[in-house]
Amino acid sequence: MPNNYRYIEPATVLDKPVNAICILIVNVYLFESCTAQYEVREITEIPPPLVMPPGSTAVTAVWGPALVNGALTLSGDDYTNWGTDDNYIYQEVAAKLGLTLLPL
Repeated sequence: MPNNYRYIEPATVLDKPVNAICILIVNVYLFESCTAQYEVREITEIPPPLVMPPGSTAVTAVWGPALVNGALTLSGDDYTNWGTDDNYIYQEVAAKLGLTLLPL
């Protein structure tokens, strides 16, 4: 799975733990709006072994099932405020769902 997620403060959704927001697709309509498809799920990162084989990745993320999914459309000032920081999309999704992003 790609690294397209941000951690949130642990929460419970449908009686199950969640700790991440994943952005799957962002459709941009230049100078107008964007729509981001998101999922809220639990992600567990497995640390690498002390000695890593050549070509292996540092961290393996194990994705649990998506417990919430939806789409968020930003337009007008919300779209203009996006600027060049893609973390803005995560912040807007978290705010919409009442969740809190953890600092990077």
